[in-house]
Amino acid sequence: MNKKLLFLIGAVFFFTTLLGSPDASAGTRSSKRIGLGLGLITEPFPSVLGFNLAYNVMDQLRLTAGYGSINASATGFNVDVTTIGVDAKLFLLDWSFAPFVSGGFTSVSGTISGTGTTSGIALANTGTAASVGFGVDWQTWVGFNLGLEYKTILGSSLGITGLPGLYLGWYF
Repeated sequence: MNKKLLFLIGAVFFFTTLLGSPDASAGTRSSKRIGLGLGLITEPFPSVLGFNLAYNVMDQLRLTAGYGSINASATGFNVDVTTIGVDAKLFLLDWSFAPFVSGGFTSVSGTISGTGTTSGIALANTGTAASVGFGVDWQTWVGFNLGLEYKTILGSSLGITGLPGLYLGWYF
């Protein structure tokens, strides 16, 4: 019986630490402003893995800058692309778990090469584009951050229409 009680107390403490704020007058994003994070596909967009630095200007606005890459090889095909992007998220609610809309600017450069059935294709290019997206973001008062997002590039010559992505990080 004592083990169950200790487990229950520990679970309540854990979830109130993650979900509750010690200062009800301060929002989670304004109390922890600077963040570091990892993004999959959409942070920065497009990249398989990205490293990001973010700043919560206020509870409703976050600015992010990131560096990402796409490195992939298949039979007779190689992709090596670098992405640098900046992004702004406008949160529709000032809750710790909130929907948002986003807009940003992306610069993509790299090479795509292939042999065999691709007949020796070799492309080296740099492109820039604006992106828009929407999603949900959760930032706890202790600093943990998790988000899901769908982004698309506007007027792109990169051939990418839209992709879902995930990011996680920590705010200080």
